[in-house]
Amino acid sequence: MLKRFIILCSVFFLSLTPVMAEKSPEAEAFVMDVSNQVIEILNLTTAQEKEDEFRALLNNKANLKRIAAFTLGKYRRQLSPAELQEFQSLFETMITKVYANRLGSYEDQKIVVLGSEKKKKDYLVETELRFNDGSDPIAIVWRLRQENDGRITLFDLRVLGIWMALEQRETFLSILKNNNEDFNVLLDNLRQQISAGSTVTSD
Repeated sequence: MLKRFIILCSVFFLSLTPVMAEKSPEAEAFVMDVSNQVIEILNLTTAQEKEDEFRALLNNKANLKRIAAFTLGKYRRQLSPAELQEFQSLFETMITKVYANRLGSYEDQKIVVLGSEKKKKDYLVETELRFNDGSDPIAIVWRLRQENDGRITLFDLRVLGIWMALEQRETFLSILKNNNEDFNVLLDNLRQQISAGSTVTSD
């Protein structure tokens, strides 16, 4: 009787132990590949070269159309094909300029992969951005998506606890809400960001 009780207790407590998430070497390799390409871009001489190469990298490794549609939320369905195309074009240019400029401020760094987890069609890859000067590392989580053709693409980044695409959507929705859902106001905001090369937005 005592032996049976011990066995039942063991089974119960083992059931409470979290199961290790399924790791994905493919997703981790994707992150390292992108990271290495970013480092190569940072070593280029001119700002225009960096911007051009960063745009090419994003178009190759990220599904920018899906990300752009996500940032529009419910308003995506209200746009004409022409309006959506214009938004996607401005969004791509804004992302390229803003993040190319941001990356330029990070020097002598490397990405270290800490682990990965697969969730249906998504992968979460935990990494740290580590600096050679001894500065505190920055935690970055990559959300990747497996496309229908099997390719892995970048969908979002969580930097210091903030999901970038989600934050961008909240900003865009706030702009639309505070301006009577005038889509032209959002387009003008993107043009201003492109012109300034800054992520500062206003409602």
